[in-house]
Parts: sequence; structure tokens; C-alpha cells
Amino acid sequence: MGTPSPGRSSELPSLHQLADLEPLSTGDLIDRAVHIYRHNFAPLLALAAIPVVTSCTGTLLLAYTFTGLRESAATLPVMILGMTLGYSLTYLISPLLLMLITGGLTRTVADFVMLDVPIGFWRTWRMVRGRLWPLILTQLIGYILFGMVISGLFFVGIFVVWIALAVVLLLFRYLPSVLAGGLFTLLLFVLIALGFVAYCAAVAQVALIPSVVMIEGRATWDSIVRALQLARGTIWRVVQITLFDLAIASSAISAIGIPFLIYVILNGDFEDLTRTPTWFILAFNVADQLGKLLTLPMATIAYCLLYFDMRVRREGYDLELLGARLESTTGVAPRPTTHRPVPPRVTSPPTETAAVPS
Repeated sequence: MGTPSPGRSSELPSLHQLADLEPLSTGDLIDRAVHIYRHNFAPLLALAAIPVVTSCTGTLLLAYTFTGLRESAATLPVMILGMTLGYSLTYLISPLLLMLITGGLTRTVADFVMLDVPIGFWRTWRMVRGRLWPLILTQLIGYILFGMVISGLFFVGIFVVWIALAVVLLLFRYLPSVLAGGLFTLLLFVLIALGFVAYCAAVAQVALIPSVVMIEGRATWDSIVRALQLARGTIWRVVQITLFDLAIASSAISAIGIPFLIYVILNGDFEDLTRTPTWFILAFNVADQLGKLLTLPMATIAYCLLYFDMRVRREGYDLELLGARLESTTGVAPRPTTHRPVPPRVTSPPTETAAVPS
């Protein structure tokens, strides 16, 4: 499918919006993502709350069930029911909702960036409904591939750790303790950094899949191949985005967790280190889910902007849209192109949606 016809110019960004479509540094990309997040905070938070609250409910059920099991405070049927519901909500329903929300947000964020169409709660769900099964199937395959890569990295990490332990033993055997301790700390820091970069490299391979599915409307396997192609060279940018998300999540967790930690220490609730107070476990889970609630929209926006940025850098996407806009304005028929499909039209009340001409 080619560029929209001249009569469909409403599907194209304005010249003012095209002026903002330029190659971005990672800092500019994050700054623009924060700007979008701030101006659409309510609908973004409402959408992110669905999978996060579901996961939070599941983790609270699991925490309560395991605490009751340890303290023999719950009957067997209650524990079985709690574990079943907890695992289902945390590891089945919440990931499914997360996949749908991520895909829908990607499309509505794209429409906001390209057409200034407001991000809406129900509009996001209409976008999800229009590409439901391709979105689920593609993201499931992406999750499987991601899990395989992480598993491979885990086994490689075990091998590296064993080698590092051997090196540490040699250091402490032949070097002074102070020097060996310093080298051990440096080695530990390097291993953690390498592990984090390897994790971000795995994330980079699947981060653009929702954007390709929802914006370009490709088939399942084509979407995965296309996302892998666009992801080349994005590892360090994903590292910076992930670090920014971790900073937000850590701030949210600390804001709740540190006051509770100080309280339990001052009140002597941690005198027995083998028994953690039940309410503290629940509070920590709530703080962890709050961090995820704040970072989910931010990460989705950042990866959507990264998708556009990679297309601008590699394909001259901004020039293509500018040419399509000028052709639609002057009434000149656009030349047909290939391999860059227009995203599917979603059946919904009359609303502007972002077309992706090629």
C-alpha cells in the first residue's frame, strides 16, 4: 500500500508537526516523552492502572497466602484459592492486559505526536480492538523470544560468575587484602554493568514490536522482522531510557518504602530477622506496583518516539511525509511506493488516525 491519496490529507501531519519530526538525541527523546506524559497524565495513568492494579491484587493475595501458610493462620482451601487467584492475576491476566494497553497506547501516542489527536481512555481501547489478535499473537511471540534470550544470558552469566569467583580467589591468595578487595569491588561493578547492558540489549529487540504492529499494520512475522531491523543500533538508547525509568520507579518506591522501613526499625518489628511483618510485605508490594504504574506510560511513549526517530534517521520518514503533504495540498498524484504499509483503519466513531505513508 502506498501514500494516502490527495483527498486524504487530513490523515497527514501538518507542516508545523512535520517541523518537529527530526532526529532526536536520547535526552531530547526523554524530554519530549516527559512533555507528552505531563500533558496527558490522567488518561495515561488510568490506562496504566488496569494491568498494574491487577498485578498488585495478585501479589497481595500471594503475599497474604504465603504469610498465612508460614503462620498457620489460614485454612487449606483459603490458601489454595488465594494462590490460584494470585498467580492467575499476576502471571496470566496482568501480562495480557499489559500487552493490550501497551499496543493501544503506542497507537494513540503516535496519533497525538503526528496529528495532535488527544490521548483518550476509550479511544485507546478502540485501537486495541481494531488490531486485537495480531497484537496479542505478535507480542506473545516477542515475549517468548525475549524469554529465550534472557535464559541464554542467564546461563552465560552463571559461567561468567564461576570464572569471576576463580579470579577472586586468586586475587585474595596472591595480593594484599586491601588491593584484592578493591579489585573485587571493581570486578563486581563491571559484571553488574555488563548484565544490565545485556538485559537492555534483549529489551531493544522487542521494544518496537507494538509500534510496528499498531502503526504499520503488518502481519505477525513481518512485524517481528521489521522491529528487529529498526532496533539495530538502539541498545545504548534503550539503556538510557531504562535508567531513567529505574530512577522514576526508585523514587516512587523510596517515597513509600523508606518511611515504613524507618517505622518498623524504630518500633523493633525487625528484631527477629526470620519473621518479616505481614503489613510490611504488603506495603513493599504496593510501593513496587506504584513504581510500575508511573513508569509504564513513560516507557511506552519513549519507545514510540524511538520508533519514529529510527524511521527518520534511516528512511527519511520526515521527508516522505513532507512530500505526501505537499502532493496532497497541490493535488499532484503521489508516486506509488512499496514495503511501507499504511496502518489499518480502526472501526470507530469518526476520529482522525495517524496514517504512515511510505
